[in-house]
Amino acid sequence: MEPEPPGASGPAEPGPRVRGVRGAAHAASASVLSGAEAEPQRCALAVAAVLPAGGSGERMGVPTPKQFCPILERPLISYTLQAMERVCWIKDIVVAVTRENMEAMRGIIQRYQHRRISLVEAGVTRHRSIFNGLKALAEDQPHSKLSKPEVVIIHDAVRPFVEEDILLKVATAAKEHGAAGAIQPLVSTVISPSADGCLDHSLERARHRASEMPQAFLYDVIYAAYQQCSDYDLEFGTECLQLALKYCHVKAKLVEGSPDLWKVTYKRDLYAAESIIKGTFGLLTLSSCVSKM
Repeated sequence: MEPEPPGASGPAEPGPRVRGVRGAAHAASASVLSGAEAEPQRCALAVAAVLPAGGSGERMGVPTPKQFCPILERPLISYTLQAMERVCWIKDIVVAVTRENMEAMRGIIQRYQHRRISLVEAGVTRHRSIFNGLKALAEDQPHSKLSKPEVVIIHDAVRPFVEEDILLKVATAAKEHGAAGAIQPLVSTVISPSADGCLDHSLERARHRASEMPQAFLYDVIYAAYQQCSDYDLEFGTECLQLALKYCHVKAKLVEGSPDLWKVTYKRDLYAAESIIKGTFGLLTLSSCVSKM
């Protein structure tokens, strides 16, 4: 685990700062009406975050892993780190990246002056990367230089529009229930095909939800779950909430999330993200001009 030295008070240019869609509109209107942004939210818990960032971007079909794809000349992961480090009550942010991308990640941290970031080597799967991130926060690891948190937030490196409000909601719910995760209504009906490629059955859309990020856990719960995790789950599993249920018998509290939580997965998502960032930057610039009039 490699803690990075603290930088300046916030991420530096080049590249615009970005908020989620709803957050940008709220901040802009608050600035126009009162000349100042609302006070930041507070969380009394000791909270850390783990971001798995070892993906290859296979579904995007580009040689560069999607978390490092540039949006307005700034890597996608930098926007996500900016969103996380803007939340003052998240004390440590652990990012799991592959060995071959470690130097590139250090360069991003230095260039954009990201703070409170520690790097660990990613595993070959998502769950193994998360487990490595959790180990960096563990008291039983001899080389860990970070303090064990009470609550840990797990978030995807390619979901840059996460807002403090949902982070606070899942962290608070995790404190009470042991685990919590953001969800959204299903857009399309989910069907299950049979072995011969025909319809087996469909799920009732109104009764099911899409699991999103961020998710939060009592640290002792999710770390214990990963310690007990089977090789099959580490290799093929994708749902952290299921691990807490399966291995620690903890039923996660489900928290309704906003449309901002979508994941950059395909090439078209890069264009959508760029459009949102441009719109957010323009909105905040306009509100700043109006507030000075």
